[in-house]
Amino acid sequence: MEVNAALIYGFASIILMIGYYSALSANDLIRVLISLEVMFNAIFLSLIPLFAVDPVVAFGILIVTILTSSTEFMTLITAIMAMDRIRKSVRVEEIKAGGEQYAESKSNT
Repeated sequence: MEVNAALIYGFASIILMIGYYSALSANDLIRVLISLEVMFNAIFLSLIPLFAVDPVVAFGILIVTILTSSTEFMTLITAIMAMDRIRKSVRVEEIKAGGEQYAESKSNT
């Protein structure tokens, strides 16, 4: 049974849009992390037809994609742990832009 590449790309784009929507509507960082992983899985799915054309190039791209995804995952887990230790919350609304001081440190100075 042969699967059409357009079907795989269409399914991957639907999964990618679901990941985008859930990342934009998430209230906490854990849901954002899960949404990013859904988006990376959609990218992995879109690599499947490439294996039929040139398996060596596709394998190299797959290795780079997996390494990038795992690095992104560990960076986000570290950021979530640091925010939970400092803020005692993982709510998206409490994330500050770079360079802003925390409310606790402003009151002490």
